[in-house]
Amino acid sequence: MGSVFGGRYRIREKIGSGGMSDVYLADDLTLSRPVAVKVLHSEYARDAGYIQRFRYEAQAAANLNHPNIVSVYDWGNEGDAYYIVMEYVEGRELKDLLREQGAFTPERAAEVAAEIAAALQFAHRRNLVHRDIKPQNVIITPTGQVKVMDFGIARAASGTGITQTGVVMGTAQYIAPEQAQGLSVDGRADIYSLGIVLYEMLAGRVPFDDENPLTVAYRQVRDDPVPPSMIVPGIPPAMEAIVMKALAKNPANRYQTAQEFKADLLRFLEGMPVSATPVMPAAVPPASAAPTAPTAPTAPAYPVAPAVLPPPAGKKTPAWVWVLAISLLVLGVLGIILALTLTGRQPMVDVPNLIGKTEAEARSALEAVGLKLEIKEEQYITREGETPDVIVSQDPESGQRIARSKAVSVVITRELRVPELVGLTSGQALSRISESGLKAEVRQKPTKKDSEVDVVLSQSPSKGTLTTPGNTVTIEVGALLSRVTVPNVKGKTADDAESILTDKKLVVNKVEQPSDTVKKGYVIDQSPASGATVYEGDTVTIFVSSGTEVPDVTGLRESDARSALESKRLTVKVVYQTATDPTDPQIGRVVNQDPAALTMVEPGSEVTITVKKAP
Repeated sequence: MGSVFGGRYRIREKIGSGGMSDVYLADDLTLSRPVAVKVLHSEYARDAGYIQRFRYEAQAAANLNHPNIVSVYDWGNEGDAYYIVMEYVEGRELKDLLREQGAFTPERAAEVAAEIAAALQFAHRRNLVHRDIKPQNVIITPTGQVKVMDFGIARAASGTGITQTGVVMGTAQYIAPEQAQGLSVDGRADIYSLGIVLYEMLAGRVPFDDENPLTVAYRQVRDDPVPPSMIVPGIPPAMEAIVMKALAKNPANRYQTAQEFKADLLRFLEGMPVSATPVMPAAVPPASAAPTAPTAPTAPAYPVAPAVLPPPAGKKTPAWVWVLAISLLVLGVLGIILALTLTGRQPMVDVPNLIGKTEAEARSALEAVGLKLEIKEEQYITREGETPDVIVSQDPESGQRIARSKAVSVVITRELRVPELVGLTSGQALSRISESGLKAEVRQKPTKKDSEVDVVLSQSPSKGTLTTPGNTVTIEVGALLSRVTVPNVKGKTADDAESILTDKKLVVNKVEQPSDTVKKGYVIDQSPASGATVYEGDTVTIFVSSGTEVPDVTGLRESDARSALESKRLTVKVVYQTATDPTDPQIGRVVNQDPAALTMVEPGSEVTITVKKAP
């Protein structure tokens, strides 16, 4: 512990560990705040392809600014160690709470699930699928707020599919059927996983569990979950209907968006009818009924004829049983024929060219041939002159033939410019920055004007600058300087005076000047005077005694020299020197002095003058 990542994140202690990474509590030395640092295990750090996906997903996750999502601040590597810096959230994992408390009340379970759904909807709108929703990735704060973490990390980890060399990647108890089969997934896979989490909150356990992950994955594909009310009686039918709709095997039968899921949860909490259809009671199968997973489980492509059980040995089969069995078999075969016929007759259309078109133009062109538009990625322009809101790539390409009603995925350019923030209050500026998908760094700028308090005085980058979501905008917000009463420092040493004024957050300007009364190095006077009211950061000038300047008395008569020195509060010592010539004009005058003229001495110092006298 104590190592520093990226020159600013000092590791404090280990707070968690997972299959792919360890999590540490660290101090952000730049912003003086606690952060969580997730460090990838070394086996992942050696995979260049994984690191590339990890970088992309970390950048995408950093754009998710939502109150129910753990923020991602930074990412990088320290040598061979790759790390992500996240918001440090005080709280407990939902999994721990379920272990301790057991099943939640239906109302509390709905509240938690609604907040998770809000986080998912925000991410799905930005084309990011979590792919690993489970109670271990949900934090409940001491105030009850729900925070979802590990956006993007799960996606990168499963970028090559859920199944790989016979091993289920991710958490098998929470993955959707299509995810368990290694098929491409969208936001509806997260809805299924959230349905599992909601089921666990209501029933106290997951619907499918086994020591073998492949068995669990197989049951996710093949088995219907037991209604939770058969495990915990008293669960309201409306709540059970919500859970079972989210757990539909076919994605088309689930909630199509997390917003729909959340809306039904809120309707339940408000006592209103929900859109999901109530579940018919079903018998609880024995615990030993779990089937053994095949090596590579797959979902049936077409309807399967119902199994016909043979009658017990030694008993004559009634005629009506044979009629029923044959009827069921015929219906099954007809279902298969119908599915094959409908699939074979599905009309095919040519994909139009969408490159260069706006979103509206592309959507119109696709609808004209019975296709749908799916925005796979938004690329933000970074140079002036580039065109925003136009399609730059598509899949499938133009001219290819695909079944009608299918979607064409596109990459479209977007434009994001830094909003104007100067003149707004800090709250207004932070709201506008967040709405733009940007991050804010707030700095205080001292001011003496009340009108500038809590107002943005400057911003960087400037308004109108092209940027991309997740970038940081620095704003300087006016902070009123505190008023200070100037203390009295006259008569104190210069060092003491400077220390007293500095403690009051005042700036000291020191000026030396001669003084006949104040000792050298002591304060003679100050400006502003003591008792004056100024602002922190204002300047106080102190005038410091440089001592007494010895006047030049050479050539003066003894009496005049004595007067000049004594007026400077200096003491006089006279030494006489006998002249050799009685006519010497210097007789009676000072021919030498010590200290010399203009020397700085302490007030009251002695000056020796040499005076010539007659022989």
